[in-house]
Amino acid sequence: MHSMRISVLIADDYPMLRTGLAASLAADPGIDVVGQAADGEEAIALARALRPDVLVLDLFMPQVGGIEVLERLTAEGLPTRTIVLTASEQMDVLIEALGAGAAGYLTKRASGEEVRQAVILVHGGGSVITPSMAGSLLRHFRGGPGPHGPGSPPLLTAEERELLRLIAQGWTDREIGAALYISARTVQNRLGRIREKTGMRRRSELASWAAEHARA
Repeated sequence: MHSMRISVLIADDYPMLRTGLAASLAADPGIDVVGQAADGEEAIALARALRPDVLVLDLFMPQVGGIEVLERLTAEGLPTRTIVLTASEQMDVLIEALGAGAAGYLTKRASGEEVRQAVILVHGGGSVITPSMAGSLLRHFRGGPGPHGPGSPPLLTAEERELLRLIAQGWTDREIGAALYISARTVQNRLGRIREKTGMRRRSELASWAAEHARA
């Protein structure tokens, strides 16, 4: 890696997006695209091996989702700063990503130049949120806590309760999908609904919540 250049790792399961974004970023002489990952497991492995300055990360990928990638890299203490680049414009997904350690959140409506500027800003210690969602985020935090207090657990479906049980046992999205005969992406979607119902954002919080409300 070149010490004076920003090293960037790109993780997305769509090859066209990966290569297009890599070409756009590499056009900047101050940025060095050091690797590309097609799924979450590969993203984690490359982040450990390459230790890039910035990871540009999709959230919904096969095998291991972006939130789990964030949580695992954050738990390991890697200095890599992460920008989430996703199609989702849902507020709960944004909050979940920030809670898991993301330094930036852009939707896939962003231009190559916007991603480039975000890489530079985040590498310098700043944070960036796609402008269309920044105002909503402020309103969300001004609005106070959600409707579910600790004494009133929300109603979960049988499928959601089983998924939570496996989360509490430390299973990955891929392992859960194999056990329940669903895709890893479906696991991630169901986890999103569970997070909305419980108010829990981190995977570790979900595991603790599941243990506490096992008989709820």
